[in-house]
Amino acid sequence: MTGAGVTSEEPVLPRPGKPVCSSMRARLRAATAEAHERMHAHPGFAAAAAGVIRIADYRRLLARVYGFHRPFELAARKAVASSGLDFDVEERARSPALLADLKSLGLRSDAIARLPLWAPRGSFGSLGAILGAFYVLEGSTLGGVQIARALRGVVGDDSGNGTRFFLGRGDRQSEMWIEFVRRLESLSGDPNDSEDAVRVAVATFKDFEAWMDGWTILPACVAPL
Repeated sequence: MTGAGVTSEEPVLPRPGKPVCSSMRARLRAATAEAHERMHAHPGFAAAAAGVIRIADYRRLLARVYGFHRPFELAARKAVASSGLDFDVEERARSPALLADLKSLGLRSDAIARLPLWAPRGSFGSLGAILGAFYVLEGSTLGGVQIARALRGVVGDDSGNGTRFFLGRGDRQSEMWIEFVRRLESLSGDPNDSEDAVRVAVATFKDFEAWMDGWTILPACVAPL
């Protein structure tokens, strides 16, 4: 699976207790497969994964990803608060890690406050919609450790400063992914929620792709962010 900021195949994780049916996850993977492949080829993510991105371009890449995650999470919080949906947005928010990375890389708070932000086109009207959208963003927690390792020579820091977003959730990664998959599979018995999940996952990928098209590698003569 690919997510908002990382391209990675879903890992095979231990499944304690009752096995998880993969039908809903399989539907989502199939529906987003083409977007997955396109994001593999995104020049910024590809350069980061190869460890060959310049520090100025990496900072701009994270700023662009932050510009999507922050308004996305705000919209999700509003939807959960207004409808009483059973989903913990704070637990899965990625913008705090991105914010910490940007500050570690020298971006001041006033500059961060002026960063362009994605404008959500709609709202999340069901649990299926929320889970479908977060399916895309949860992909940013998969495979990131390898990218963080590749970036050591770029950020010049082995402590994780500047790569918190890619390092993900550390020891809780497997636990949180398994729990998320279980939530996804719970939608299988509700045709409306399951259709919402697929529809919104595809739409979220489309929105993220369009947003990330606004990032390009700058010529060396152009002043960095």
